[in-house]
Amino acid sequence: MGTYNFGVGTLIGRRTGVDANNTAITTPTPARFGVVQDVDIEFERTLKELIGQYQFAVDIAGGQCKITGKAKFADIQANLYNDMFFGQTLTTGAGVGEQAVIDESHTAATTVTIAPPSTGTFVHDLGVFYQATGIELTRVASAPAVGSYSVTEPGGVYTFNASEAGTLLISYSYTVGTGVTTNKLITINNQLMGITPSFELHVQLNYPNNSGVVNTLNLKLNSCRSSKLGFPLKNVDYQIPEFDFQAFADASNTIGTITLVR
Repeated sequence: MGTYNFGVGTLIGRRTGVDANNTAITTPTPARFGVVQDVDIEFERTLKELIGQYQFAVDIAGGQCKITGKAKFADIQANLYNDMFFGQTLTTGAGVGEQAVIDESHTAATTVTIAPPSTGTFVHDLGVFYQATGIELTRVASAPAVGSYSVTEPGGVYTFNASEAGTLLISYSYTVGTGVTTNKLITINNQLMGITPSFELHVQLNYPNNSGVVNTLNLKLNSCRSSKLGFPLKNVDYQIPEFDFQAFADASNTIGTITLVR
């Protein structure tokens, strides 16, 4: 009976090396790629041919080897993005990062004071539109005429002309208040060339064949670095991030291991 495998299995990364403060990482939190759509790992070797006066090579030697991979997944996790690609400082808790409210409805008035969700703090104005016409109002420094507005940043107090009427759609950014503790912020700093997080990668695949035997494949790559993290957004579809990586030798000059059922 042959050994068959089916599906994409499970993909888990564990950060290695040092963190953004150049401190050795001794207790990494494993980052699981959730709702995996595709995993494609390729082993590639360059072959060098020795050719004399005859048409075919008299010998072929192996040259450069490389292992590259791609994965697509749908479960979005901040620690995965940070540990596998950005390698920066991850901040957790209230008040971190900006979120946006788009087209919040307000009745036209001389002043409109924004009260962000979750007792948050107003940060930036992101535009005002008339609901009836879809026309955008123009922001000015003060004394707005009809069709314009001013706003205090921070503060979130919008001022309109007294002749404005109807419904206004206001968009703005804010930081959440102390009642929200689940936010995670990755601050992307401009680091020196060469600074890239490293991680080990585990690929586990289990498939029970028609004889009732569970065929397994486990690939462990000891040291990897990522070259690409994509954020594709499509209309009427899920966001499926794309993640590209390449493996290399660890400190003991080992690439990894492949474990098969037989």
